Amino acid sequence: MIKRYYCFYFTSERVIVMAISALDKIDMNKFVYGDESFNFIPAPYVLNSPADQNDFHNTLIHIQQHKNPKISRDKYLKRLSMVETILPDQIKTAQTILESPKKNAKSWSSNYGTHGWHRYVGRFPPHLVRALLNYFQADSNDIVLDPFVGSGTTLVECRLLGIPAIGIEICPLSAMISRSKSQYTLEMADYLPELIAEFEEFYKTSWANFIGTRDLATVSYEEIIARPGNYIEAFTNYEKWFIKEALLGVSIAIEFATRLNGNLKDLFLVALSSKMRSIGNVDVDVVRAEYSKKPREKVDVLDLVVKQLKKMRKSIIDSYMSHSDFILDKDSIKVIENDVLQVNDIDNESISFIITSPPYGVEAISYLRTHLLSYRTLDHFLGVDPYKFGANVIGSEYLPSEVPEVTDFEVAKISKTYRDFFDQVLKNNLNKNMKVRTLMMMKFFEDMRKVAERFQKWLKTGGKVAFVIGNNKIGNTIIPTDKIISEIFQWYRLDLIKSINHKLKSNNSNSKVPWQDRIIQDEFILIFQKAG
Repeated sequence: MIKRYYCFYFTSERVIVMAISALDKIDMNKFVYGDESFNFIPAPYVLNSPADQNDFHNTLIHIQQHKNPKISRDKYLKRLSMVETILPDQIKTAQTILESPKKNAKSWSSNYGTHGWHRYVGRFPPHLVRALLNYFQADSNDIVLDPFVGSGTTLVECRLLGIPAIGIEICPLSAMISRSKSQYTLEMADYLPELIAEFEEFYKTSWANFIGTRDLATVSYEEIIARPGNYIEAFTNYEKWFIKEALLGVSIAIEFATRLNGNLKDLFLVALSSKMRSIGNVDVDVVRAEYSKKPREKVDVLDLVVKQLKKMRKSIIDSYMSHSDFILDKDSIKVIENDVLQVNDIDNESISFIITSPPYGVEAISYLRTHLLSYRTLDHFLGVDPYKFGANVIGSEYLPSEVPEVTDFEVAKISKTYRDFFDQVLKNNLNKNMKVRTLMMMKFFEDMRKVAERFQKWLKTGGKVAFVIGNNKIGNTIIPTDKIISEIFQWYRLDLIKSINHKLKSNNSNSKVPWQDRIIQDEFILIFQKAG
């Protein structure tokens, strides 16, 4: 393998990025920070990546350079993203220590630290978030907001780098995952072995007390639901979703969770929820929860949850050890469980930076129904019916089938691209599904208008927004999402200062969507700044 080194040449108008073969033996791989420049070795997945990733990787590394630094050199170099080592002092970045990529890695892992605690469709790579935080030079004096926090990628990166952050999330399960992944403590890690021992004893005792000398095969599903201490309500076709062994195991685990409180309860429930696709009769390769063609034969809920708790404990310890120079107290992270359009407890001009990716492309899949079994079995804690709650979610598929006029939405008054595009689309003879999708996208942009209005209020003057968005399709027609969003934001004095166009890729099975290429044409990282 030919090793590539990287060099950045600054000119008065632009940056020229060059990939130089090690065979050239030219020592020009420099990273510029202030008045100094440093040799560096990129992460293995940068060196080994396919050619179509080179420009994107180069860009993400480049935007982390600063001629006017505000963070101390030694601290900043350690928090770099996608960089393995700073030379000549052989300084390993905190991300490299935590991620520990193999030398032959061809793609990044989105599961380092607490990021990999739970399967979550559509989450963006933590490497991107870290690069953006470094581009903004966000530090402990700032507050970062993610108004569509999902499973908490932005919050986890902010926690690791010692940056106070707020996440807003309407879906209860997602909010719980975000809290758990970002509000862990070393004390929790220290207590987990004791918790595991308590859970094992409780599980085995509860199982023995209920089954006694009976064969589980002779026990009915109704008896398991009627078991004293069970909190799972019978739901449609529950006997198809779980074999008896699995249903009883989940029931006992949930009963144990009722004895826990706070972040420890969240952590335990996330561990259980994360294994739900290995517990239920679910096709693991299908994003929506669907019956598996071959029901599971043996399911050991105790073993699955205990192994997950042990992995989670290790990732907490690893996070603290690798990021000891940065990490702040768990109270530096706040999760607001609400609709971003209904939140009223964020002060005006209190937010330094916003990093987010609203629901797009996979919105028609419905995040809630993707985690159907978690919502059904954890209903005692979450209190949500995924078939009724979805209408409140931005980008939801739960919409009326009647298509309104383009001008019925306020966004039509401020975005010419929106007007022109949807006027043309509605002239076509759309089938029922296309009509619903058209309405979904029209409403999505109206919601984005309301979101932009809130961004303008919450951001400090000069504050920046990183908005990751995809150009969806209606049928075979590409929606110019980036242009519409830019026009909306501009209306609210949020000026576009940078646009990065790339198809985000991940080797993380937790975020792959098999048919997403048919939905998303291009993805953009749009950077806006609030005008004075």
